[in-house]
Order: sequence, then structure tokens, then C-alpha cells
Amino acid sequence: MSHHDAFLANWRTFWADPSPERAGTLAHPELVMSFPGQAAPISGVDGWRERVAGLLARFPDLRLEPTHAASNDEGYMFISWRGTATLAGEVRTFEGVDRMLLVDGLVKETLVAFDTAVFADA
Repeated sequence: MSHHDAFLANWRTFWADPSPERAGTLAHPELVMSFPGQAAPISGVDGWRERVAGLLARFPDLRLEPTHAASNDEGYMFISWRGTATLAGEVRTFEGVDRMLLVDGLVKETLVAFDTAVFADA
């Protein structure tokens, strides 16, 4: 199994049942993560744990399932995904893409892109 395949399996496992405690299984200690609509990036594993905890506090049933993945020899991996979460009593589906730079099998830099309109009334 390639290191990209191993990372994809780890990503899939994490997002099938996300947990702040397991954020370090994906995140490099020097993580820099950018999200749409967020003024400043998230930094480090602790910042990522806080983000996951905040997401799960608002959307306890949040799950992401990869739909496609691609990688290159420069260490970048792209995962497109389909997310589900209950918002205002209704299960909603949304799609996005993570562009990640992997270092030692962990995400050191990522840009997460998705349509935030699905969360407008949450």
C-alpha cells in the first residue's frame, strides 16, 4: 500500500466517526489549515482539535465520505468528499475538496473548499 493509499484509509476512518482526540492521527504538528470564510488559518494539532470539537458541538452527526482521490510525487493529495450533517432538524448533504500537503504521512498544509451556503441557517 502506498503512503497516499494509507493516508486515504486513515482519512476515511477518521471522518466516518470524527473525534477531537484523534485529530493527531491526520495532522502534522506544524499544520496550517485554511477554510472558506475564515479570516485566519488554523495552526497546529491543538487548533485542529478545537475546530473538530466546535464542528461536532454544532453538528454531532457530521460525517465525510471520500468520493475521489488523487496524489502526486510532490507530496500533495486531493480528496473530494461528500458530507452529511443534520441542520435545523434536516439531514443535508454537501460536497467539497481538501488539497493537502503530506509530510511523514500527516497533513502539514491544507486548503478545504466547499459551498458554505448549506450552513447559512444552522
